[in-house]
Amino acid sequence: MENMGYYKPDDCFICKNGRHLDYVSKYTSHAKDGTEREISVYRCEDCSDCPYRSVCCKAKEENRRKEISVCWEFQKMRQQSYRNSTTEEGKLLRCNRSIQVEGAFGQLKHNRSFKRFLTGGNIKVLAELLFLGLSQNIAHFVSKCNSSLQKQHLIQPKAYLKF
Repeated sequence: MENMGYYKPDDCFICKNGRHLDYVSKYTSHAKDGTEREISVYRCEDCSDCPYRSVCCKAKEENRRKEISVCWEFQKMRQQSYRNSTTEEGKLLRCNRSIQVEGAFGQLKHNRSFKRFLTGGNIKVLAELLFLGLSQNIAHFVSKCNSSLQKQHLIQPKAYLKF
């Protein structure tokens, strides 16, 4: 879908070869968590003699046509996420998140010698993970109280780091 253009007046996608993938149907997808998503299906009429068919279609059969399923709600959220992450604040948050998360896992694995979970079962593993996170947060809070970073929430990247 990323390499195809969407033509809103006709509600169709246009492939690299200029063929139309017209709207065919709509169905509702039900996730395990109970959420429902509306999926729109678009299909090309004939892809048999297309020179880009081997790149575009995964199907081996010659009579198969290109078909894509699109969840427009997901596409809107994806575009919003992209816009958020490309702003200056988004770049700063991304930089800090990578530093903070990697540092936390490094602390757990190296400094606290965490190699594997000691319990079995989903509930016990979750409880152990929550205790590890709690201990990490308490240690982080204590070290922050003892340093000069008390009021600083986001660390500014060095001048030599370019986005």
